[in-house]
Amino acid sequence: MLAKLLKYDFKAMFKIFLPLWGVLLVVSGVNRLISGSPLAEGGGMGIFTSLLGVMYVLLIMAVMVVTTVIIIARFYQGLLKDEGYLMFTIPVKPWQLLASKLISAMVISIISGVVALASVAIIAYFPEMGQVLAELWKMGMKNVPNFLPLVILLVVSLFVGIICSVSQVYASMALGHLAGSHRVGFAVLAFIVLSVIWSTVGSVIGLFGYPDLTSTMISINEIEVSVDVAGISNVLLTATVWGLILDVVRCVVHLGITNYILSRRLNLE
Repeated sequence: MLAKLLKYDFKAMFKIFLPLWGVLLVVSGVNRLISGSPLAEGGGMGIFTSLLGVMYVLLIMAVMVVTTVIIIARFYQGLLKDEGYLMFTIPVKPWQLLASKLISAMVISIISGVVALASVAIIAYFPEMGQVLAELWKMGMKNVPNFLPLVILLVVSLFVGIICSVSQVYASMALGHLAGSHRVGFAVLAFIVLSVIWSTVGSVIGLFGYPDLTSTMISINEIEVSVDVAGISNVLLTATVWGLILDVVRCVVHLGITNYILSRRLNLE
């Protein structure tokens, strides 16, 4: 049943995002062709190039904003408003409805990010780009201890961070739904309170979980200032591990709160 829910959510979201992603990539390609052409040096083409640049920036912003708005709207309208009457009458459990919204939101967020990066790569492309990136990777592997584990952890943290951010929005809306009136306002307040709590917990972990950054990274004497690359790598690795653990805990708490409210405290009246 979860697969059917995902199919429904993806179908609804792709109708919105596929045209938006396509337009962004097309504008990126046109920008690349125009900026690399001798015609771009002319006055008229210069204005056209500037307009394309502005359009590109607006499209990037639109992709980010629309992604956020649609993720919020799909959960709020689909589970906490009138559409929720229908969704909670079908033979599925609340956690499946929540999982469908979360998975579709995460996939859409990742694709939007990939499309945005691809558009930047299209505009910034130069023939030696692949070689330069390969050389940077080799330098990192050679000169930075724990480079590969750090990169892997950062990628994992990015995915978990997306889940955590979306789940916090869901938990905030679910908590706001408990209010008899002014539910949107209480949802915003719940989001702020959760952000403050997790920020405080993160600060405490930062104080006691790993050593001071400046003393680890830099040593200064009368002759020179030296940067301890190994120290930087170790601190970043430790900080990333702690951050990942905290994000996993946040996800569990957020999803637990949301699932409990959807299962036990939901009131669509």
